[in-house]
Order: sequence, then C-alpha cells, then structure tokens
Amino acid sequence: MRNFLPIAALLLAAGLVPAWVPPAAAQSPDTQSANARLGGGQSVKVSAVSPAEGATYLEIALPEGAQKLEGLGERFLPIVTGGRTVSIAAADLSGDSIDEIVVRGQVTGSSGALVVLRWDAAQKQFLPVDFIDDRDEKKPFLFTDNKSTVSLAKGGVEVKVTRVDQSGRSAAVLEKYRWDNGTLKYSEDH
Repeated sequence: MRNFLPIAALLLAAGLVPAWVPPAAAQSPDTQSANARLGGGQSVKVSAVSPAEGATYLEIALPEGAQKLEGLGERFLPIVTGGRTVSIAAADLSGDSIDEIVVRGQVTGSSGALVVLRWDAAQKQFLPVDFIDDRDEKKPFLFTDNKSTVSLAKGGVEVKVTRVDQSGRSAAVLEKYRWDNGTLKYSEDH
C-alpha cells in the first residue's frame, strides 16, 4: 500500500489520469459546426453548442462580430441532409446561392422546433424564416414531433411523421414545405 500512493501521485502529476477520472474535455460544451455561404465569396462558421449545463444555442461568426441565438431547446435534434444526419445544416433552400441555416431543438419531452435562418444583408445578421402551415398561419418556427424525421430537400424541408388515428392505426405522412417568396410554405403531404 505504501508503494501505491507515491505511484498514484506520480501518475496524477504526470497527467496520466486513470480512466475513472473524467477528462476536462468531457465537461466542456459539445459543439458541431457548419460553414454557411453569404455570397460574394464570403462564408461564416456556424456552431451548434450544447453546454454541459443550460440550454443549447447557435453562435455565428459574422465578419462584424458573433451573433448568438439562444432559446433553441434542451438539446439539438437530428436533421438529414445529403445522406448525413447532423445537428446543424447550411444549405441554399431559396436558390439565391446564399445558404440558410437549419437547426432543430427539443423544446418539450415530445416536441421540437425547427428553425430556418436566412441572411439579411441590410441588417448584417441571420433572421428566422416564417413557416406557413396548411391553415395559412405564419410562425418563425415549425413544431415537429421529436420522433419525426426532418430532411432538407431541394427548395425546402420535408418532415416524415407517424400519425395515429382514434382507432389506433398508424400511418406515415410526409409533409413538404417549399420555399415561396421568402417563406417556407406547406405544399403537400403524402
């Protein structure tokens, strides 16, 4: 036992920490990043940050300084783009060669919110794009079920959700939201 204490002290001093001691990196925020094109050859780094404690947020490294968007939920939910599953995506949904930023966060135990941000050159920041649902109601986000699959498609967003009717029968439904004059408008479901 006497020999163990000096050896343990030597290992700790040398930075060789036993596996049962959590590394400092495990306590730092989990971050995923994407690059978004602004046009004119400029791009910015967008980071989806999940801190060890507290709510998730986006940080966009703009040329004029960082833009931080908070209130995105408890954790990021997956988005499918280009055959990959990510926490944050940058894609040109509007067809103007400038990327929109797409992120989805868990806001309750069963619901998430999908947010699409568009570059506003006049205000020099990213602003939310409105979603227009099948009742023509406009919101700066789209509620989604946490279990649904959200995918980016050419010119829009698709949400695959399973609905259960009163008799208990379930059916998969694909809702499509297409770019329409600066908004993402409900176009159809299958």
